[in-house]
Amino acid sequence: MASLVNVRYNSEGIIEYISVDGHAGVKKIGEGYEVCIALSSITQAMQRALISIVGKKYLIYKIDNANLSLILKDFDKLEESKKKEYKIVSEGYLIGIKELIKEYPDYIKYKEER
Repeated sequence: MASLVNVRYNSEGIIEYISVDGHAGVKKIGEGYEVCIALSSITQAMQRALISIVGKKYLIYKIDNANLSLILKDFDKLEESKKKEYKIVSEGYLIGIKELIKEYPDYIKYKEER
């Protein structure tokens, strides 16, 4: 089974929710394992970067086993410079994810909501 990356945008086109579910089709070590590691690494790096930008007050996150989710709250209360940094990092994450999907389409699925 493939991992599912789900992204939801708010009315301003800002990513307000990201979830990554599943183990990227890993059946046994050596079959998709590297894709799972790459997806997890990119996602956790993005999560840490976003927390360092906006703080835990504005970003709710949960990590357990094969699932990670991030929810941005009160975006309108952030300083403009923080909003800009958040947008750059979250959009950069999506570029990385989409490139990974191009390389390994059987292991990662992507869903976007607006």
